[in-house]
Amino acid sequence: MHKSIFITATDTGVGKTTVSAAICKILKDKGINVAYFKPAETGCNPTPQDAYLLSQITGQPIEEVVLYTFKNPVAPYTATLLEGKDIDIEKIKSHYRYLTEKYDFVIVEGAGGLLVPIKKNYTYLDLIKDLNIPVLIVARASLGTINHTVLTVRALEGNEVVGIVMNGFSGEDISEDTNPSIIEEMTGIPVIAKCQKTQDPISECY
Repeated sequence: MHKSIFITATDTGVGKTTVSAAICKILKDKGINVAYFKPAETGCNPTPQDAYLLSQITGQPIEEVVLYTFKNPVAPYTATLLEGKDIDIEKIKSHYRYLTEKYDFVIVEGAGGLLVPIKKNYTYLDLIKDLNIPVLIVARASLGTINHTVLTVRALEGNEVVGIVMNGFSGEDISEDTNPSIIEEMTGIPVIAKCQKTQDPISECY
């Protein structure tokens, strides 16, 4: 049984951190020693907000939660070019192994989608393959999500996809009624959760 899961999404701003926070909270409440790991966080002005939030849930020190932080709200590789920094992939892999040895379960969160570059010629999809880690996909509930979600599943061919979480149901988009079943039919991957759109979804994880 794997001791970890990678949270990816079909786009940026879809709800990866919300889902990560919810899973961490559920596991923590069950007495499971869970860790959260975000290799790189951008848009830190100056605080890495996602990492800080999750550290409050898991009780981890912030330096254990995120390895690389950048000011500019862009892809990690782009941020390294703009800010004159570098990302060491081997350091990310080593830190992941350290967390899996220290904790009962580790949740790794990407940035944006699978093909967002971490550094030149290296994406989050490459990291998933190198870590050999199961994947949970977070997708929008609204119109357009079928295409984005099916593309994401196809990109993950050869990797274990444990399920899809559909986030942001508003009750105002007729496609929301059928999107989950169509996605399951086209991908063979179960939609394991449907989350409503709220004003402050992350705070509800507390």
